[in-house]
Amino acid sequence: MALDNDERSQQNAALKRHGYRWAKENNQWILKDPQGKTTTPEKAIQAINNRKALPPMSTAPSAPPASPIERPAVLRWAQQIVRRRPLILSIKTATLATIDEIVELAIVDIYGQIIFNSLIKPGQPITSISGDVQGIVTNQLTQAPSFPDIWPQIYPLLIQNELIIYDAAFYLRSLRQAAARYQLALPAIVSHCMMTKYALYAGEKISEREYKIYDLNEACAEFGIGIGNQQASENAEAVRQLLLVLANVTD
Repeated sequence: MALDNDERSQQNAALKRHGYRWAKENNQWILKDPQGKTTTPEKAIQAINNRKALPPMSTAPSAPPASPIERPAVLRWAQQIVRRRPLILSIKTATLATIDEIVELAIVDIYGQIIFNSLIKPGQPITSISGDVQGIVTNQLTQAPSFPDIWPQIYPLLIQNELIIYDAAFYLRSLRQAAARYQLALPAIVSHCMMTKYALYAGEKISEREYKIYDLNEACAEFGIGIGNQQASENAEAVRQLLLVLANVTD
């Protein structure tokens, strides 16, 4: 049964929260699971529901699990990167006319100061949004600056600093696609994926070479870090706090 726009938006939001991503291959949109394997929305939703339906573990006391072998390396990385004073980049996207558009972008420094924060007017008409744009009123986007408008402000920040990004691969791809769409040159960016680092820190393997991926809510919940309304600036602040927590963990 075909989904209407609201149902599709809710489904895509659920998929995104659990690490699923849409990717364009051979001019077709393909759904990828958290491990990068091709799947379908039906199978993904079933997998998510099955995971929720798992019976609770025994409440009998047990010995604490051993620290993952990669954890010390992650903690050292966090301590080293904090000393280099990176910027934290957060992006929110929406799918308009089958194109992922950046609709909000925020950059904060390691001290929590907001360096840049703005909604971004999409290049496509805002007739229906099938992405997860929590907290953004559609008519606010029509009045926001366009991606080329904000480019002179964010370009030097992107290329002159190391960036911390949660799910760096996805959002850097969105950034490069936006730059290419407007014929804006974007050189190599030095970035670190906080999602990958946290997966190594948590150390829960799902296969011999793969680790369980956690969304930002799950990672922050481990340390009691709040996210608020999940605006780009709030997500950036949550990632900053997560980085600082890891930099101060003794293991």
